[in-house]
Amino acid sequence: MSILVKDVSKRFGEHTALERVSLEVPSGVLVALLGPSGSGKTTLLRIIAGLEVADEGSVFLHEEDARQLDVRERNIGFVFQHYALFRHMTVHDNIGFALKVRRRPKQEIKTRVRELLRLIQLEGIEYRYPAQLSGGQRQRVALARALCARPRVLLLDEPFGALDARVRKELRDWLRRLHDEIHVTSVFVTHDQEEALELADRVVVMNHARIEQVGTPEEVYHHPANPFVMRFLGQVNLFHGRLEEGQVVADPAGDATPVVGYARPHQLEISRESASGWPARVLRMNAAGIQVRVDLLLTQENRTMEVALSQERFHELALRAGENVFVKPKQLKVFAEATAEDYVI
Repeated sequence: MSILVKDVSKRFGEHTALERVSLEVPSGVLVALLGPSGSGKTTLLRIIAGLEVADEGSVFLHEEDARQLDVRERNIGFVFQHYALFRHMTVHDNIGFALKVRRRPKQEIKTRVRELLRLIQLEGIEYRYPAQLSGGQRQRVALARALCARPRVLLLDEPFGALDARVRKELRDWLRRLHDEIHVTSVFVTHDQEEALELADRVVVMNHARIEQVGTPEEVYHHPANPFVMRFLGQVNLFHGRLEEGQVVADPAGDATPVVGYARPHQLEISRESASGWPARVLRMNAAGIQVRVDLLLTQENRTMEVALSQERFHELALRAGENVFVKPKQLKVFAEATAEDYVI
């Protein structure tokens, strides 16, 4: 089941939630809608589900105009952030609810619930109530309920947002394995960059009611389309300098073009030799972890910067707090059409 969103706009009073958004989701793909709060992610998801109506534009489900279908006819499974399980129903009845309202035979419901309990790895708890389950178990039950009627599309709105970090990581891994097994076209909303990059086949980065970039996790992370995507997908450092012979340097001579370059913490090197680097002072170091975090103060701009060093390089440098050093990017991303607003973090 493919999804095609074409020039969709949605406004709530004076607020524009979506502005001429177009998106294609191929059949069987797991897509993340990623962006800050208020970027339009959940509104887009709800319009695909039929829970909101677009002011303009169209949604096609496998080339069929969804405007001609009510919510039930779309055959879409929806998973909410806070589970939305029926508290007075057992796990069995929660999972089988979609088939029950369709008046399917009791044996068919029982067989399907049993299949799904195996799929979500929760056999043996079918007669418990939601209050007797952990957060991770509740979310698995909510997912099984959404899958019960064999939906053509699965939509998930911040499915792991209410869980703690450890359970969230476990469920992400489990959902990825589940998707590889059942291959249902899936779209999930998240504001967690790590979650989107780790889980999705394709990432849709949204901001201010528009789509900024669509691509594989590798594409959006390593080849961001603009400064917003670069900033949103992880920590970045800004280098104000001038462009000379294709390189951004700190204090060049002549009339070179002033630019701002972007680099992630692991793309930086610290040295005690200038070598066209930016002068800095070591503020603090945190060696707990695979990489060592070094916080620097750029002395010319009175601005802090974060560098990630390997443990080997950190011990080789033997840095000391308060020491004057130079920092130089190993890789630097410069955007040709960036504006002053793009440089604000």
